[in-house]
Amino acid sequence: MNVSKTAIKKSQNVRYLIHSALHILKAVGVPLDDLTPRRLERIGMCLLALSSITSVSSWKTAKSVSSGHILKTRDIIGYLNQYFEEEISSSSYDDIRRKDLIRLVDMGLVIKSANNPNADTNDGTRGYALSNEFANLIQAYETSLWEKYLDEFEIDDQYVKDFRGDRDKKKIEVFVDDNVIISLDDGPHNQIQKAVIDDFLAIYGYHARVLYVGDTSNKKIHQYSELMIELGLNLEERGILPDIIAFSDEKQWLYLIEAVHSSNPLNPERCIQLKRNLLNNCPYDVVFVTAFLNKKEFAKWVSQIAWETEVWLADTPEHLIHFNGDKFLGPH
Repeated sequence: MNVSKTAIKKSQNVRYLIHSALHILKAVGVPLDDLTPRRLERIGMCLLALSSITSVSSWKTAKSVSSGHILKTRDIIGYLNQYFEEEISSSSYDDIRRKDLIRLVDMGLVIKSANNPNADTNDGTRGYALSNEFANLIQAYETSLWEKYLDEFEIDDQYVKDFRGDRDKKKIEVFVDDNVIISLDDGPHNQIQKAVIDDFLAIYGYHARVLYVGDTSNKKIHQYSELMIELGLNLEERGILPDIIAFSDEKQWLYLIEAVHSSNPLNPERCIQLKRNLLNNCPYDVVFVTAFLNKKEFAKWVSQIAWETEVWLADTPEHLIHFNGDKFLGPH
């Protein structure tokens, strides 16, 4: 996920909280792909404000409408300025309603007019609060119950379908293990992910096992959390996971792969973030790979690719582009 200019300047604690908030929203299916990094940052902060979360250890204390934690839009701005290193003008309160909270409200995650059900749309006294169900899910974040609660959590699927203009979309079936088949929406990003699993890992993976596949349209993503933890991955940093994680027992190599259609190549900042936050306790050698559909797509991002990484193109699967300098495919 690209980082906004304002987020780069913030403390590590604040950046982590915002990434985590966006991971939660992504996990429950909130459409986020079309938003700018700054808009994503603001939405994440608004969720934290309504949850009354200000530290990494306070997810279990997330507040809801039943807790009486109801904030007006100006209150939210004050909260962001106080706890999340912002300098948002109080006069921009309407942006909170129209741009930052609108999707969360429409999906039923946030209750509008929680303090005054009869308030008009433009009534500045109306308050916002998390639904009890959504707050309960957030309270389980970064605990052993998170996956269970997430699987059981029900969202407004119709809103997501209407938002994306979905009809009955064609699905892509991907074989990620001997007995595991997952279905992804048929789109450019997931086509790259399928090609990575079917072709890249078949050629260059040394019998690597796929441990994780992310799908932005589906909260139920394929993952082997216990195995990833055994490999030393810090899953408390779920918000920064790459699109695909695989591990080769033969080579003892860990593959971190980004499938790039519209954003998020493995640039220097992204690699540093992964090394410091995801891999800080991982003893295995790591191969970083950015995957594109073709040369035309790769050309858009070539200036951002980090050194000591690999680039793979789905339309020419038997070739690699090495940004390594001293050696071909392998960890550094």
